Amino acid sequence: MHLFSRLGVVNGGPVETLEWAVNITTSVNQAMDVEVSLWQGQFGYPLGTLAWTALVESRVQLAEETAKLAADKGYLDLVTQGQAFAGTIPFEDALRTMVHTTTEPGDPPPPGAWAEVITAAPAAGQIGAALAWGVDIADRYTAVTGTGSAFLTDDYGPFGQMTWIAVHEDAAAADRAGEAVAGDADYLAALDAGGGLFQPGSASRSASIRIA
Repeated sequence: MHLFSRLGVVNGGPVETLEWAVNITTSVNQAMDVEVSLWQGQFGYPLGTLAWTALVESRVQLAEETAKLAADKGYLDLVTQGQAFAGTIPFEDALRTMVHTTTEPGDPPPPGAWAEVITAAPAAGQIGAALAWGVDIADRYTAVTGTGSAFLTDDYGPFGQMTWIAVHEDAAAADRAGEAVAGDADYLAALDAGGGLFQPGSASRSASIRIA
């Protein structure tokens, strides 16, 4: 299982840009047989960041599904319309492999869901140990918070980079999870134990909210 995402920054008024983003999301979902979700960056992203995500079984499925868009006039017209909102930061695609998840993948979360994403690159010679630690910390996070957690490896981009994603029902649930892990000594000790496994300064944390 892979997680595909397309992320970029749009310029323009919040109403018109979000209206366009929702419309193109609807168009993509009508043309493809995988469900695409639209997210708006909240923290850790430049203002105006939007992201589209979808779970796919393989690169082959992703290529087959995206090929359908090349023949869809409605989608292509919306792409052209979106050029008016193009920012200075180019859109970028990412593909990640699902290594471990504490819950079975099901329907995408509802609008209003709050996703927290952490990425980090392993230190030289530590990929195997970092993978094992990544699975363990995902399990611990779910045990402490009750929120499902996914651990993935980035197929492209910084070599070896790893990603953890937790999707909360809403911002209030994210608050509760943050309080739970901050007050759990065993979880914090497990975090400290992984410090030497990753390149200093490589870790990043961000949050986004699903809007469609």
